[in-house]
Amino acid sequence: MPGPLDGIRVLDFTIAQQGAYATLLMADLGAEVIKVEPPGRGEVGRILGIDRKTGFSAYFLAINRGKKSLTLDLKAPQGREVALRLARDCDVVVHNFRPGVMEKLGLGYEAFRAVNPRIIHAAASAFGTNGTLGRKPGNDILAQAMSGLMSVTGEGEAPLPAGAALADHIGALTLGFGIVSALLCRERTGVGQQVETSLLGSLLAAQSWELTHYMLSGELPAKAGRGHTHLPLLWYTYRTRDGWMALGGVDPSRWAAFCRAIGRPELETDERFDSVGKRIRRRSALNEELDRHFAAADTSDWIAALEAADIFCAPVLDYARVAADAGVLANGYLTATRHPRLGDARVVACPIAFSDTPADSSRPEPLLGEHTQDVLREFGYTEGAVAELRGAGIV
Repeated sequence: MPGPLDGIRVLDFTIAQQGAYATLLMADLGAEVIKVEPPGRGEVGRILGIDRKTGFSAYFLAINRGKKSLTLDLKAPQGREVALRLARDCDVVVHNFRPGVMEKLGLGYEAFRAVNPRIIHAAASAFGTNGTLGRKPGNDILAQAMSGLMSVTGEGEAPLPAGAALADHIGALTLGFGIVSALLCRERTGVGQQVETSLLGSLLAAQSWELTHYMLSGELPAKAGRGHTHLPLLWYTYRTRDGWMALGGVDPSRWAAFCRAIGRPELETDERFDSVGKRIRRRSALNEELDRHFAAADTSDWIAALEAADIFCAPVLDYARVAADAGVLANGYLTATRHPRLGDARVVACPIAFSDTPADSSRPEPLLGEHTQDVLREFGYTEGAVAELRGAGIV
């Protein structure tokens, strides 16, 4: 059964993660994604996340599986002509170069719209295209810094980035949603349009209520530490005898059940914590009390007791335990694939489940230029024309 984006063709100029993960999701959902890369070296993602033992890039597999690779020199006039020729028969053009780069190459929105008025032209930047940030280069860690996220992450004086590229990932989801929304609009109007997103804008949106709270109150939040500044009712991580667990908040109506579940019924009426207001004001003391108590038993014992009382909780897992977790596997969040170079392998699957048009996350990433010949022939180039482009170093 084809995916929900079957029949959509994407001309993909993206690099690294922000743009490339957006087009990965489209490929998983059935779109034909033609990844355009510089001849000879390919895009930077091919050299990121390389296993020093095997020389294999897990990064490139994870973010570019299921795509086709076409090599094309965009700096050459002939390369520009090929790009515009391909765009005539594509639905989407997408890139995440620094603002102004594609325009300098003669491949801005107006150039693509001139050859295909139905084209969706999607551009993702680090900080946006207007004002003083309009030409500033950037990446994930800079967006985390400028969005305020680092200012509320961790403990102590040093600002901390997240341990994964959250700005890139959230930016990719925003970009993908924008593209699909524009495609839906085109179905109604018959006309394409330009879509712009940025890492900074996406991360600000991800902190929408926290930032709105500041703008309404003028109060700068403290660092979140092991919890969240504005979620004080046992939204926290606790050390156990064999690891860590997290609580996702304890509603006041469940305070008594929580106290009984952890074997501390006397806490319900402890004069230090016997009201919501006291538990908020004295949350540091309460968390210290619970830290000491939870350290006496294993994570699995606490999780079982808390789940029996319908308290929101979860173990803190490392990647090894995530990859073996029964719930993760049961939901298909990781999928097996038969990789042409690695053999049997697993990858992180598309996180969206469709009842009738399933996603396919099992296909491998392309070798550099693997599909150049086939793609160009599909778009009407003869064998001789392709050979001429190869001879000139254009593809």
